[in-house]
Amino acid sequence: MEAPAGHQEKPMRRARARNAAFVAVALVLGSLGLYNIFLKATWRLMDDGVFWKVAPQGLVAGRVAPGGPAALAGVRVGDVLLALGGDEAAGPEQVQQRLSRTAPGARLTYTLLRAEERRSFQLTVMPLSKGNVTLFYYLSLFGFFSLVVGTIVMLRRPPDRAALHFYAICLLFFLMYSTSYTGKLNLADWTLLWSDTLAILFLPVVFLHFCLSFPERRLSHSRGWLIPAAYMPALALAGAAVASQVLFVTTNGNEALWQITAAIDRWKPLYFATLFSVSFVILLRSYRRARSLTARKQMQWLVWGTGAGVLPFFAFYAIPFVLGRTPRPAMELAGFVPLALIPLSLAYAVVKYRLMDVELIFRRTLVYILATAAIIGICLVAVNLFQATLAGDDEPHVTLVAVLCTLVVILLFTPVKSRVQEGIDRLFFRERYSSRRSLLRLSQDLNADLDLARMAERLLEGVRAALGVPSLAVFLPGDDGAFAIFRSQGCEPQARAVRLPARGALRLRLDEGGPVNAEALAHELPEAGPLNLAYYFPCRVKGELIAILGVGRKEGTDLLNSEEVDLLQALAGQAATAFMNGRLYRSLREKADELQQLTDYNESILESIDSGILVLDLQGRVARWNRAMEALYGKRRLQVLGRRMEDIFPGSFREALKGSLAPGRPGDNEIANIYKLHLPTEDGRALMVNVSVAPFQVGTGERWGTILIVDDVTARIRLEEQLQHSEKMASIGLLAAGVAHEVNTPLAGISSYTQMLRGQVEPGDPRAGLLEKIEKQTFRAAKIINNLLNFSRSGRGDLESVDVNHVILDVLSLVEHQLRTARIKVRKELAADLPPVRGNENRLQQVFFNLVLNARDAMPRGGWLTLATRAEDGDVVAEVKDTGVGIKREDIKRIYDPFFTTKGIGRGTGLGLSVSYGILQEHGGAIFVESAPGQGTSFQVTLPALSVAEAAER
Repeated sequence: MEAPAGHQEKPMRRARARNAAFVAVALVLGSLGLYNIFLKATWRLMDDGVFWKVAPQGLVAGRVAPGGPAALAGVRVGDVLLALGGDEAAGPEQVQQRLSRTAPGARLTYTLLRAEERRSFQLTVMPLSKGNVTLFYYLSLFGFFSLVVGTIVMLRRPPDRAALHFYAICLLFFLMYSTSYTGKLNLADWTLLWSDTLAILFLPVVFLHFCLSFPERRLSHSRGWLIPAAYMPALALAGAAVASQVLFVTTNGNEALWQITAAIDRWKPLYFATLFSVSFVILLRSYRRARSLTARKQMQWLVWGTGAGVLPFFAFYAIPFVLGRTPRPAMELAGFVPLALIPLSLAYAVVKYRLMDVELIFRRTLVYILATAAIIGICLVAVNLFQATLAGDDEPHVTLVAVLCTLVVILLFTPVKSRVQEGIDRLFFRERYSSRRSLLRLSQDLNADLDLARMAERLLEGVRAALGVPSLAVFLPGDDGAFAIFRSQGCEPQARAVRLPARGALRLRLDEGGPVNAEALAHELPEAGPLNLAYYFPCRVKGELIAILGVGRKEGTDLLNSEEVDLLQALAGQAATAFMNGRLYRSLREKADELQQLTDYNESILESIDSGILVLDLQGRVARWNRAMEALYGKRRLQVLGRRMEDIFPGSFREALKGSLAPGRPGDNEIANIYKLHLPTEDGRALMVNVSVAPFQVGTGERWGTILIVDDVTARIRLEEQLQHSEKMASIGLLAAGVAHEVNTPLAGISSYTQMLRGQVEPGDPRAGLLEKIEKQTFRAAKIINNLLNFSRSGRGDLESVDVNHVILDVLSLVEHQLRTARIKVRKELAADLPPVRGNENRLQQVFFNLVLNARDAMPRGGWLTLATRAEDGDVVAEVKDTGVGIKREDIKRIYDPFFTTKGIGRGTGLGLSVSYGILQEHGGAIFVESAPGQGTSFQVTLPALSVAEAAER
């Protein structure tokens, strides 16, 4: 059950407030340190070597610094200052103001009263010494580094006892290194003075307290008083130092107070070194007594860091300073700089799981410092050589030197930094340098193999050879999510059965992101004992745990050092990618085998089907061509694969399929059937086929291409034609007999009587014209009867040269009365020089008869019917266009299907366009339609034109 949102937000708000506080403290202290650096660089305090105090008799010399300007001029304690440079001096402030207006090295006249005698002294005024300012700058860098490290640790770790101790130590190191008295004597300067004093006094006792508490508390409750007691000397010294300094100022320079302050300053280094030495001894004993390998590893860093930092300070600064030697720059450098190793080693010990890499920061900083120093040295050598060759300081030479130095920096910094980096690596890793390079090469080579078994063996062998680790294992997840050993080296035989649960203690620790120490799981995962493993490294890719790399102790039961842990953690990340690739490769290989089996199965099905199957991809190229299609069309599969339709099939066949293959046409989203399609082959066969066009889709519904199923119906069509021919001949015989008896006989009488009456009427008689019209109409009726008889004749008959214009005119003569009755006007646009076509005139009449009747039915309220012909690209094109109601888009796909009609019941059979389509296919032609609701319909009929030579032969 999830906690309410308010309960979840409170810890987050507290964490943000805590982090803001740490950042604020860092900013305040950082600003104080920068201000101190600014004062050191810019503030100059002039000094005459006298502490002037106000007394009843006037401004009296309370203390004269030995070796100072006043002492050298002969000024003594007790002298009364009457005038300074001719001006009266009423108080110490006036003295300091006058000194601040004096240039360094200038001589001032002091008028003093000594033993009732007025005397004048010439003092050479010098600036007050700031100490070793260059060393202060370097130490400030270490101080700021400690402040940054401490703040980052607190921002990235919960504020536990060890982390807070570490943070306090870092702050004290910062104050000790980055704050120093400047002599300006304002509030900020007093703050800097007391910060430096208190940091030096409390840093060793805070560190001692830390050593008594980390990694675990060493004092029993009965001895708990020792820790508060350890703070007492620091508190006493701090109180004495602050009190003596304040009282010295307020009491006008009491000499006893000055001696107390001087004694505290003299003994502070020895106090500092002594407490740190005690801390070093405590750490050394703790390291020797530590049983936990993790604790020994942490204590190892503390022991070496504390020893390397304290011992030089004790030997080179504290003892000589107590013995009265004046600190020299070399003493200060050798004593204070190594102390920076203490917070570095402390960071390693406190940050148990390496949430930040202090050593990496230090190493990179050192690389850049050394590289910069090398470049500066090269530039200095180049400048000296240049000046030695071309003497002079004129502007062109200076500009040339600047340009050359810039070029040196640009060209040499990268290679110099690489060389320094390699040297630093060898310095830090020493004999492990080659092992590190081996692990780096191994991390780059893991992806070279995609076989999981070989990859795991290579990983284990590489780690064993590089680090000398005898016990190694790679764990991979099973179907239930539990991790089992996939490959191992050096593990006991019974360890093969160990399984790491999917939601066990190890998995929960690994989900935190870093490696897990096996000691932390000794009680929670006792069955892992035979594995002989000391670390478990998670192999993750995008948050998913792909594998677990188990690593034991090195030979001699030594634990891995932090550099090796970092390398293995990086190697685990590379191994995760490699294992994921291997797992994907294995999965893909299994899928590929399944797909190959499925492909072979589907291929066998396609090859066993009697119908020709042709699959086109989205670019219109042939992707499948089965054995039946080879036999049907006469082309082998290898001849057509990858080729386009226009490279394989004749134009008439493609044109007939054009509407079915175009987007938005049949074959786009549903199956379209095209019947009685003429398909000539290259070997001279004339096939009649039925073609089904359907989308070829994948499981997601995405269209991959188009599939064409081609059925050879040539033999069936011939049988149907023969049957139709027999039935038609019988029907036509009856019809012809009925027409001859019922129509021709009265028509012959009408014609004969009309001719006889015309012979009896004079030419000028008005009845002669009427009789002539009757005679013409009887002839016309006879012609219509003959056309009907010819129209009803069955079969294709013999193909001959046919004039399409003549066919259209014959059809119009048959339907002229019906068109006129329907108020339909006819527009004829027949080309005069139209070439003939090869076909059966009666069958072509039936095509145009059906198209004209459909146009008539589409214009129930009348309209325009346009019949046009033209020659185009070796074809004869005839267009039948009306201004009727049009055809719906979804119906266009089906108008050529048998028995499909949009007319009402009893007004059509749905065979007209289907029959017309079949007739045109028999003639090697095609038919196309363009229509939209309310915009009329246009049918285009194309027939192959006869060449001039073919027409002449016929």
